[in-house]
Amino acid sequence: MKFFVNAAIAISLSVPAAYAGDAGALGGLLAQAGAVAAAVSVPEVREALAAPLAPGLADLDAAQADALASAARSSGCAVFELDGTKIRTKPGLMAYAAQALGLPADMDNWDAMIDYLGDMPTFHHNNNIVILVRNASAIQQADPKLYADLRNVAQLSCENANEWSRSAATIKFVFIP
Repeated sequence: MKFFVNAAIAISLSVPAAYAGDAGALGGLLAQAGAVAAAVSVPEVREALAAPLAPGLADLDAAQADALASAARSSGCAVFELDGTKIRTKPGLMAYAAQALGLPADMDNWDAMIDYLGDMPTFHHNNNIVILVRNASAIQQADPKLYADLRNVAQLSCENANEWSRSAATIKFVFIP
């Protein structure tokens, strides 16, 4: 599988420890994508993030996610965070997500959540949205079905945002254990 060096590299790949090496997690991401990992610098990462993000989900550790969120913010992406320890039920998830992500509070089903998440670029006037789901393992431990449903909703929202905007807008979810 071939990966392209753009913001998707910085956010969509999970790095096995063998790839991290001396260049760190960001260098590992670039190395795994086939780019030169030597002396990866913040400006190079910012340049990579300046390209349109690829929609979808990623699973990263906290250090990788923090570095990527910082680079994403620096490149103009809107970055939002959800805390999995605050998500135990579907109604609780919807109320918390509405508040934390600046969405309308009338979400009462998965379809509404998919639509509102897909419209985040419009709500926030930013075509590049990154949503970090910290403590995602807490959701999975509390309710595995809710966790699976959230991941499915996230993926569909990413795809919708990209499709509705004719590839001008991208939403990226990063799940952090």
